[in-house]
Amino acid sequence: MKNIFKFVYLLFALFAISSCEDGTENSMYDGDATSFFLDKFAVAKGPDVGYKDFDIKIGTMSPLNSAADFEIKRIGGDAVAGTHYEILNGGKVQIAAGSNLGIVKLRVYGAQLSQTIAKTLVFDLVSPSVKKANYNTTISLSLIFGCDSSLEGTYQYSTVNAFAPDAPTNVPGPVTGNVTFTKVSDGLYQISDSSFGAFALFPGYAATSTGVRIEDLCGKLSFKTPNQYGDTFVISNVVVNGNKLTFKWTTSYGEYGTTTLTKSDGNWPALN
Repeated sequence: MKNIFKFVYLLFALFAISSCEDGTENSMYDGDATSFFLDKFAVAKGPDVGYKDFDIKIGTMSPLNSAADFEIKRIGGDAVAGTHYEILNGGKVQIAAGSNLGIVKLRVYGAQLSQTIAKTLVFDLVSPSVKKANYNTTISLSLIFGCDSSLEGTYQYSTVNAFAPDAPTNVPGPVTGNVTFTKVSDGLYQISDSSFGAFALFPGYAATSTGVRIEDLCGKLSFKTPNQYGDTFVISNVVVNGNKLTFKWTTSYGEYGTTTLTKSDGNWPALN
């Protein structure tokens, strides 16, 4: 099935080339400009507050000779209009002459959506002047609660006021180094060292705290999964100031510290 979709995308990209070298009059495709959805299945996310617009993309097998109207019509699914979604512009779009791409906007509201059990929508594609292709003539959407997140990367950390109950050990700091967030799934990242340098300075501790993940759920940060000692982490006092993200971390065993992560390629998104 993946190969079929790759073939469709390849055809779409190739047929978008409407001219050849001078002196040639070959066309890579000279058949009917049949229409289709670029995606057969897709996931559309909605945030807990407000909405997020999702692009439903419509293509034709070759650029149109003249402008043509298209419309998506709902034919199935359990999502409720006005509660879970809204179709902008009545689901209509016009593809201009010489083009072969159109976009219908679907507005997704996440407040009444589940993060695990999707609401569904199935749309048919219709046009009064352009016939359908023999593939991707319907699109099935899964509507879920969630937001886009892009926290993967390597950041410079600076940790102060780190403490461990054994000894007890207090490290005023700052302790500096680099930490990497590796994406596990949407909004979930593995942390290379969730002690942000502190464990390396605590007597009898491993050099890093491993196994902990951090979740970004529409800007709300939380730690997931325990570290190698079976201790869980809690995040608090989250503050974003440009390219610096500062927070306090506390473990179920009693360790804690305050860490600032600095991005080298721009500012942090709004997080709390």
